[in-house]
Amino acid sequence: MNDYIDLYCERTMPGLWSEPLNAVSNISFLIAAWAIFQLARRQQKVPKGIWILISLATSIGIGSALFHTLATQWARLLDVIPIMLFQLGFLWLYSRQVVRMRYGYAGGLLVGFFFASNFSNQFTNVLNGSLSYAHAFLVLSCCTFKL
Repeated sequence: MNDYIDLYCERTMPGLWSEPLNAVSNISFLIAAWAIFQLARRQQKVPKGIWILISLATSIGIGSALFHTLATQWARLLDVIPIMLFQLGFLWLYSRQVVRMRYGYAGGLLVGFFFASNFSNQFTNVLNGSLSYAHAFLVLSCCTFKL
């Protein structure tokens, strides 16, 4: 029995650097959070939602790096929870501020997104456990179309 988690990554054995590409790539979240922080700092008024997304992007970088190096259950939670919160936060801000959805529709969209993510988690053999991110890709792709 493995004492480490082996999901949707290049992990082939236990050990701190058994997922080097995933571990190092998490620096991109920290760089993105820092860059957005620098842009936001120059603005006179930045909405709270943007500060929350910056904080969550930082949390993703740290939590995901921990998961991809340690591969423990507690580190997995530090990986997936900030990712889900970021997705929900972004979707809420996008649906309310860009699309200008009413609260009820935007809330329904978030509930549907959340349940789709949790439902897809039961299919760990599909896409090597990455199916739970497929709907996020689909929603993000839809956000790129001009309304």
